[in-house]
Amino acid sequence: MSQLADVRSASAPWTGESRGLVDWVCTNNPFYVLSALLVCLGLRVSFGMQSNAGETWALLTGMAGYTLLLAVTACLLVRFVGVWDDVRTVLLIVVLMFLATSVTFDEVLARDPTRGIVCYFSGLVFAVALSEGILRSIGLKLPAYFRVPYYLILTLFFLYPVALTPLLNQPHGEALSWALFGFSPAAALVFLSLVPAIRQGRSYVHENGSPWGWAWYPWTLFGLLASAVMARSALLCWSMHHLAKGAAEPYIFGPYFLIPFALALGVLILEIGLVERRPGVLRVGLFVPIIMVALALIGHRPEVVYQSFLARFCERLGGNPLFLTLLASAGFYAYAAARRVSFAVEAFCGVLVVLAFVPPGTVASSWIATPRGWPILVAAVIQFATGLRMHSSWRCLLSAFGLVAALGIGLDGLVNSPYRLVMTFHLILLVSLIVGAVFDDMVAHALRNLGSIVALMACLAVIRLGPGISERLPGEVTLFYPLAILALLAGYGYGLRHPLTLCCAAIGVGCWLVAGVWKIYLLVRVLVLGLDYIVVGMVLFALAVATSAAKGKTLKIRAGSRDDELFEPPL
Repeated sequence: MSQLADVRSASAPWTGESRGLVDWVCTNNPFYVLSALLVCLGLRVSFGMQSNAGETWALLTGMAGYTLLLAVTACLLVRFVGVWDDVRTVLLIVVLMFLATSVTFDEVLARDPTRGIVCYFSGLVFAVALSEGILRSIGLKLPAYFRVPYYLILTLFFLYPVALTPLLNQPHGEALSWALFGFSPAAALVFLSLVPAIRQGRSYVHENGSPWGWAWYPWTLFGLLASAVMARSALLCWSMHHLAKGAAEPYIFGPYFLIPFALALGVLILEIGLVERRPGVLRVGLFVPIIMVALALIGHRPEVVYQSFLARFCERLGGNPLFLTLLASAGFYAYAAARRVSFAVEAFCGVLVVLAFVPPGTVASSWIATPRGWPILVAAVIQFATGLRMHSSWRCLLSAFGLVAALGIGLDGLVNSPYRLVMTFHLILLVSLIVGAVFDDMVAHALRNLGSIVALMACLAVIRLGPGISERLPGEVTLFYPLAILALLAGYGYGLRHPLTLCCAAIGVGCWLVAGVWKIYLLVRVLVLGLDYIVVGMVLFALAVATSAAKGKTLKIRAGSRDDELFEPPL
């Protein structure tokens, strides 16, 4: 048996690590991707200069020929082999070849606009015709709500450079700069045409003629196109902005160019999560504005060309990229809240609070400045309405604190600092006690306890410091302030039947009386010089009387016990 096992193991062609490598290659089949890379590289090296029309047509023919070869291969694989995993790879490479063709002739368009326009239109016609041929040949169904956006995206890639042709001879003009920036918003509008397809649900592509299910089909295709849009936006600014050679770093592109497109992707992801009822997808959609804010903050450079367009951007649109991104994020979260997405209201209010600290400036160093009150006020009102609707004490508490903060910001400059701080403190204390009284949950009970203790501490602080607590406050205020607060606290505790509040009120009243008696004593002591001796003597007198009373009570108890012993009958 051992000899037979040795013979089998020796006859096995692949074992161990070698067999694992073969399985990986057979499963993933990376040779199509490597082939496409090498062919594109060879065509670029051979005809990439495009100094004459012959090289241009040779490059276009080579790209179209290899793309056609891939398409024919995909059809044959479906009809005779049925290897759908490889077919998917080939079809994605075909789409990449379309996009690569749309990028190839940027330089030709700048040198010879007529030849470049012909190349772009020829490439678009070839891409649409070949796409239709592939879909019909292999029986792959791409419904109209997906097919129309796909062709619109191809049209955008091929014809947007053509639309820039009249502006290329004015590289320093503002129109060209805005046109280069406009590729991302244009792509965003085109991708939003996928919303009707999303709302059809996954059943819209259930029977598509392939074993691919939702969401691999067709969202792998549009995910690839979305990645290409981001790359094309950056490359377009490089290839179509022909500044003088002496200009340092003639590149106006910044990551904030991609924010409109990212916003559109966020809407699409949100719609998918809503239609498919996927909380995880919804959370990803709500996270997109954070990525947008990151894009607005990173990648800023001191180059003249970049800063020049950034200044124009801020001037024309009325705000820097961060400020405008926050406004767009607020609109996105408002849309999500209208669609009843969880945590969208909280995110919207959070954006408003952040927006209060970001003024519409033009210099990066001034993007964080003195806060404004109105965004915080709007967030507070929204949270208050939501708290009442959901009967949520913590939401109402947050809204109250937001209202106090907005009022404090609004009073800045109108009321001097001591009064403003005192008013803010008492407003916070008041709203805490009100929320604690209105609701009856754990948060409300904690607010009742904490508010009562803080009110008592404030009264004790005023009693201890007296008129010296503030030179600007009248002495009568500091004298009667504790009594007024303690009276309100007693009424609050009595109305809610809250023992801790009543206890705090009683302690405060006792301290106030002791402090009042002590102040009166100090005034009389000035007039009566021997008052200290008299008071000590009266205290000792009271102590003596108490001692006598205690002694008398003890003697009566003892006498009573002796009488009981006398009249006790003998045993």
